[in-house]
Amino acid sequence: MRNAGALAEELTVYELGFLILPSISENKLSDVTNAIRKVIKSEGGIEIDAEEPFKEALAYSMSKTIGASHYVVNDAYMGWIKFESDRAKVSAIKANIEKVEEILRFLLIKAPRETTFTFAKARAVIEDKEALAPSSDEEAVVK
Repeated sequence: MRNAGALAEELTVYELGFLILPSISENKLSDVTNAIRKVIKSEGGIEIDAEEPFKEALAYSMSKTIGASHYVVNDAYMGWIKFESDRAKVSAIKANIEKVEEILRFLLIKAPRETTFTFAKARAVIEDKEALAPSSDEEAVVK
């Protein structure tokens, strides 16, 4: 039988960043994120941190075909979940995430345990910078 230290060495922290189709209504977003959480949990993953999805314009158009329907989108709901899992289970998690039809794209990477970046923090910094930047009317007065 292994001790707790040996078990902890087999676990790795991952971050799953995902885009959800914009055709999903906001009141159904939690159903999609719960489906993602269910996939992670079913494979023994333990959620560490997450950020709920929010709608954002994409840098370029993306497309996805689901059955006979072909979607081309310019915006999507963006979110992420950080979790800890056994390395051997990650390929099963990835395969099951691919089956969630509402997900436009996703990226699964190894990540540090601590969360140093969130979209909420980034938006706050941008808003602070915009508030401090002089408006075009102020710039005209200075010139």
